Amino acid sequence: MFLGVNFFVLLNRRLETTDEQTLQYEIPVLKISLNGVTLEEIRKNDKSIKYGGNSAEFIYNGACREFSNVEIKGRGNSTFGLEKQPYQIKFSEKVDLLNLGFRKKYILLANYVDYSSIRNAMMLKLAEMIDEKYRVRGDFVELYVDDDYRGLYYLTTKIDIEKNAVDLRDKHGVLIELDSLHRKNENCLEAEEDECLILKDAVYEDDEVILKEATDDFLKTFARLRRAAKAGDFKKVSELIDIQSFAEYFLISEFAVNPDAYVSSFYFYKDGFNDKIHAGPLWDYDYAFSNRDWIWGDNDDFYLPTQVMAQKKSLFVPENVNSEAGKLMYYLMEIPEFRFEVDKIFKDKLSGHKEEFLDWTFKEAARIMDAMERDSERWERDSELFYNEVEYILDWMDKRYDFFEKEYGEKEWIFR
Repeated sequence: MFLGVNFFVLLNRRLETTDEQTLQYEIPVLKISLNGVTLEEIRKNDKSIKYGGNSAEFIYNGACREFSNVEIKGRGNSTFGLEKQPYQIKFSEKVDLLNLGFRKKYILLANYVDYSSIRNAMMLKLAEMIDEKYRVRGDFVELYVDDDYRGLYYLTTKIDIEKNAVDLRDKHGVLIELDSLHRKNENCLEAEEDECLILKDAVYEDDEVILKEATDDFLKTFARLRRAAKAGDFKKVSELIDIQSFAEYFLISEFAVNPDAYVSSFYFYKDGFNDKIHAGPLWDYDYAFSNRDWIWGDNDDFYLPTQVMAQKKSLFVPENVNSEAGKLMYYLMEIPEFRFEVDKIFKDKLSGHKEEFLDWTFKEAARIMDAMERDSERWERDSELFYNEVEYILDWMDKRYDFFEKEYGEKEWIFR
């Protein structure tokens, strides 16, 4: 469909056949005015430091909303050290920006490692298509800080425990992130294997006794899961985890060929002792969808739209980035009943929707085109990087979708 066709040609062709009002080119503007601190200080200091007392304006569709006492802090791991940084902002009360739901905390993703700036948006679209339970929501904004234009950002909801995010109710409910890639910078919980499980949030985060009980329960369940998966015991595995959420996580991570999958930004939640472990929400896909220029390692397989289990070769090589959770997902995929669930989700939710997904991706790229011109000028980048990357993604995703239709959509499973 998109092979060898210039993005400008596609855009002009689409405008000839589409009501221009359906392509919304206006990007909201977020202006933050800092109080007693400069952006350079935020850049140089620890990302955990929170700076309060700031003000903000949110401008969209001719209307301006003003906010006071806005908190800002740096965020991210490797991305925090880049020239264009991501941030977290927190309002004094819950607000709904761009129909993302009422939240206090929002994330501003810089997408600096993604020349197209649409990879994280593509991931959230896939999460919507499979109807992930607690999926993150987001949309684009142009950011100014103290009247300095900072470029195009992707405003998203934050992954934490609250009613409109990961809605856990049990006093032993916990939200855990696996991040073995950046383990030196994190406070890792103890675990059986060489990996880093981090407590991100808890229902009773201020009660040390309950918190210890909750994290111990999660770690013991996770250890039992590893053993059961390695043994191929689907009955035991299904008693320990929500099969659908793990199958969804694997499917989208594999579909997008996400090199961070299984080693970083891998979230789990468990709502008390009587609950199973759930995988998700999906997060952090700026290196995915065959991001050739920023991907770690020299494995050309990541770039191929016909690659099966993109990380399989690296999972058991000691000198590579440790991926104990990757081994877990590998063992799960060796269990026919789990593989059946992955195939079923693809057939039910993604199969037959290639044109819809590619069309949506095209429209997102067209919608941010003018803003990306401004972003490229601000960060002294050639704007052709954006256009070339969009063309590449559309072509790559076209082939990837066809491959998944054969690999996950056509196989029939029969159990005795």
